[in-house]
Amino acid sequence: MIKRILLLSMLALLAAGCANQDIKEQSKANVEQRDLLEAQRKKEAEERRVAAAQREQEELNRRLREEEERRRREQAAAEVKPLPGGSESGRPLTDAATQLRDPSSPLSKRSIFYDFDKFEIAGEYRDLVDLHARFLIDNPKYNLRIEGHCDDRGSTEYNLALGQRRADGVKRAMVLLGVPAGRIEAVSYGEEKPKALGKDEDSYAENRRSDLIYPDVDK
Repeated sequence: MIKRILLLSMLALLAAGCANQDIKEQSKANVEQRDLLEAQRKKEAEERRVAAAQREQEELNRRLREEEERRRREQAAAEVKPLPGGSESGRPLTDAATQLRDPSSPLSKRSIFYDFDKFEIAGEYRDLVDLHARFLIDNPKYNLRIEGHCDDRGSTEYNLALGQRRADGVKRAMVLLGVPAGRIEAVSYGEEKPKALGKDEDSYAENRRSDLIYPDVDK
C-alpha cells in the first residue's frame, strides 16, 4: 500500500514538473514572438520614416528646379520684344533673312524651353511664338521646321514621342495665329541632339526645347 502511495506521489510530481516545463517553454515562445513582432514594427516604422524623408527631399529638389527654370525663362523672355523697325544696334532690318540672323533682333531667339516632362508652351514664350507667326504671315516665301528635343532621361521611344508633342504644340499655336499648316513641319529628335552635354539640371533644362528652324536661312 505504501509503495503504491509513493508511486502515485512520484507520478504526480513528474506530471507537475512536465506541466511547469510546458508553461516555461510556452512563455519563452510568447516572449520570442513578441520580440519578433516588435522588431518588425520598428523596421516598418524606420522604412516609412526613410521613405517620407526621401519624398520630402524629392519635393524640395523639384521646387528648386522649377524655381530655377522659372528664373531662367523670365530672363529669356525679357529679351523678347515686339519686332521693331530697326535692330537694337541701329542697323535697319529691311531684309527678312537679316531679321532672322541679326543677334540683336528678337527673331534671332529661336528656342522654346519646357519644364521636365511637359510639352505645353509656358506663358513667357507665347510672345516669341506670336512674333515668329507674324513673321511667317508677313513673309510667305519662308517655311518653318519645328524640332522637338528632350533631355536624356526616359526611354528613346518616350522621348521621341515627347519631343513630337512639343513640336506639334508650337505648330498648333502658330496655325491658330494664322500661319498655313502646310508651311510648318513639326519633327522630333528626342534626346538625339542635345544642346548641352552635362548631367546636371542646367544641362537638362537646355535640352528640353523646341527649336525654330528656317530651312532657307539656316543652311
